[in-house]
Amino acid sequence: MTTQIDVWKDVHAERKALLELLQNLSASQWDTPSLCSEWRVRDVVGHMVSETKLTIPKVLVGTIASGFRINRFIAADARRRGDVALPSLLDDFRTAAKTSTHLRGLSSLSMLDDVIIHSLDIRRPLNEKRNVPESRYVLVANDLWSSRFFPGQKLFNGLRVEATDAYWSAGDGPTVAGPLEDLILAMSGRLGGLESIRGEGRTEVLKRAQHRF
Repeated sequence: MTTQIDVWKDVHAERKALLELLQNLSASQWDTPSLCSEWRVRDVVGHMVSETKLTIPKVLVGTIASGFRINRFIAADARRRGDVALPSLLDDFRTAAKTSTHLRGLSSLSMLDDVIIHSLDIRRPLNEKRNVPESRYVLVANDLWSSRFFPGQKLFNGLRVEATDAYWSAGDGPTVAGPLEDLILAMSGRLGGLESIRGEGRTEVLKRAQHRF
């Protein structure tokens, strides 16, 4: 469970910024592979819509129907929602963007992690940049660092991680450094974020990534 702080204003602002991008995408851009393995841009958006609607009973039923594999259920659900007509998918996201709902056990900070990471999943392949306020990135980086769900601790265990473009660092040991956005991607399991890292701990991090931590 993430820290219980109220960052819904930040969540809604980032969703609004993503919506502005999505409204101007071509059909081919919607079908562009995202940073999420095997998900197109439209599937990522479908997943983000789903996250505002999921309940524990729905997750349980879906997981059982997917052979007790929750990741299989999540992936299938994202593709199902992403396959709807684009005007409908946009309307679904437009509605979801205004909500303050989430699965029990999560928090507004969880949802900030979600929109920051998934926006990068979409923006990076489309080469669409956004200047996210540093304070939001710092909140997400701190949460990813302390999370057992994300792989940041395994990837950077025994190392000091420093942002080169923001006031953020964590851990102790040989240093690895890079842009905070790339460190966030790496800590969330998007290993393309490691391409920019430098420092004496770089070799060890790349070794761990190669062996999946």
